[in-house]
Amino acid sequence: MEDCLLYSLNYTVKLTGADIVRGLIKNNVHAAIFDIDGTLLDSMPIWDTLGARYLLAHGLTPETNLRDILFPMTIPESVHYLKAHYDLKENEDEIRNGLYRITEDFYKKEVPLKKGAEKLLRGLSDAGIPMVLCTVGEAELAKAALTRLHVLSIFQDLFVCTDYQTTKREPRIYEIAAAALHAKPAETVVFEDILQALSSAKTAGFQTAAVEDPANDSDRKKILETADYYLPDFTVLYAKRPCAPDIL
Repeated sequence: MEDCLLYSLNYTVKLTGADIVRGLIKNNVHAAIFDIDGTLLDSMPIWDTLGARYLLAHGLTPETNLRDILFPMTIPESVHYLKAHYDLKENEDEIRNGLYRITEDFYKKEVPLKKGAEKLLRGLSDAGIPMVLCTVGEAELAKAALTRLHVLSIFQDLFVCTDYQTTKREPRIYEIAAAALHAKPAETVVFEDILQALSSAKTAGFQTAAVEDPANDSDRKKILETADYYLPDFTVLYAKRPCAPDIL
């Protein structure tokens, strides 16, 4: 059924293993830009459970629907909610710092790579494809996780949106990264999990690869319609763009 759905959305090529790298090269990929959270790192679960972890650490029982309550909120809004709803004795700065410490511990000790990510990264590196990272997240946490997972050294650089007063709703961070790679957008593939990021990269002429993440299930159809490539994990790649027959 999955293959039928993807075929109906013009994903006519399925590649696995070393053929993924060869297929990207055949499609004129000379450089790659990777998002971190939800793309390389399976980190989204911490945001689903962060409030509950904080409350449990303080001997409190979280609501069963706490994740749904906090999900649309900003960090300050979430902190205010936890303070008011659970009558926490800590002030809001202390709660915010406590949430950060839980997140920091998760990145330093727990967060895993997505399935097959390290093998694909090393395959791209071995093929001479230069790579950089782009994130809207906390750079030091990402670096700690990727160092622990032995892949940070594969990348030439890490670009953080806040350092350039931009977001991924516009393509500027990808254009900056491509310039650092000395690559044209059309020759650069952007790996992302979020629809807004994929859309902005595509408008700037980048090749786009959507990496499956459960946090984005509500946008899945639009993501599949937008991206040139789709990866349910890093062991399989579906492509819309035709690849050379010798690797099909």
